[in-house]
Amino acid sequence: MSGVLRRLATGVAGILFSTIAIFLLLRALPGDVATARLGTDATPEALAELRREYGFDRPLVVQYFDWLADAARGDLGRSLLSGTSVTDDVLDRLDVTLPLIAASTALSIVVASAVGRRTALQRRHRRTVATMTLTQLGLAVPTFVVAIVLIMLFAVRLNVLPAGGFPVDGWSAIGASLRSLVLPTAALAASQTAMLARFARSSALDFASSDAFRTARAAGRSRHAALLSGRRLVVAPVLTVASLQVATLVTGAVVVESVFALPGLGSMLVRDIANRDYPKVQSVLLVVVLMVFALRAVVNFANDRLDPRRSE
Repeated sequence: MSGVLRRLATGVAGILFSTIAIFLLLRALPGDVATARLGTDATPEALAELRREYGFDRPLVVQYFDWLADAARGDLGRSLLSGTSVTDDVLDRLDVTLPLIAASTALSIVVASAVGRRTALQRRHRRTVATMTLTQLGLAVPTFVVAIVLIMLFAVRLNVLPAGGFPVDGWSAIGASLRSLVLPTAALAASQTAMLARFARSSALDFASSDAFRTARAAGRSRHAALLSGRRLVVAPVLTVASLQVATLVTGAVVVESVFALPGLGSMLVRDIANRDYPKVQSVLLVVVLMVFALRAVVNFANDRLDPRRSE
C-alpha cells in the first residue's frame, strides 16, 4: 500500500510541476494572442486594451492560480479566438487521439515481446541479425519518415488503405474509422516497437540462462515452450520501459496526426500554439500530461500484476 501511495504522491507532484512548466514556457514564447489577432501593425494602445480584456495584464501568479483552480473544478476555459469551450474541443478530439495511442501501445508491446522471444531462441540465426538490424534502424528513422513511407507503400502504390483523414461521421462509420487509423497506428508504434524489442530480447536471454528454463527443458518441454513458461518475467521489463516511454508516444501522436491529417489533439495543439491561444493551449497540454500519467499508472498496475515484488 505504501508503494501505491508513494506513486500517487509522485504523480500529483509531477502534474503540479508540469502545470508550472506549461504556464511559464507558453508565456516565454514571442508574441501573444493580441498580436495574433490584431497583427504586428496594431498600435500599442490597442494591444494593451485587448490584453487587459483577456486579463493578461494581471500578475502571472494570479493568472496561474486562477487557471489551476478552474481546471481543478473541471473548467478548462474557453478559446480566446473561437470562444468555444476547451472541454468540448478536447472531448471531440480525444475520440481520435486516445484510440491511436492505446492501439499503438498495445501493438508495440505485443510485437516487441514476440520478436524478443523469437530472437532469443535463434540468437545466431541470420534472421535474428536482420531483425535486430531493423530494430536499430527503427530507432534511427524519425516517425514522420516512417509515416510517409507507409503512405507511399500502402496508400499510393497498393491503394489498400487511406492516406489520411478521418470519417466525418466519426466512429458511427466504424469500418472506415478503423481503416483510417491503421497506418497512423503502425507509424506511431514503429520506433516504440524497435526499442521495446531490444529489452524483450535481453530479458528473454536472461530467462533462457536461468535455472527455471533449464528445469523446464529437463522436464521435456521444447525451447519455445520453456521460454513461454517465463513469459510473465519476460514481459514485465517491457512494460516497465513502455511506462517510461508513454510521454514520447503521446508527443509522437502530434507528428503522426499532422502527417495523416487526423482531427486529434495533436493537430489542434499545433494550430492553437501558432495562434498563441494561451488558455486553450495550456489546458490541452494539461490534458496531455494527465493522459501520460494515467497511461503510465495503467501500465504500472499491469506490471505489478505480473511481478508482485514491484508493489512492495
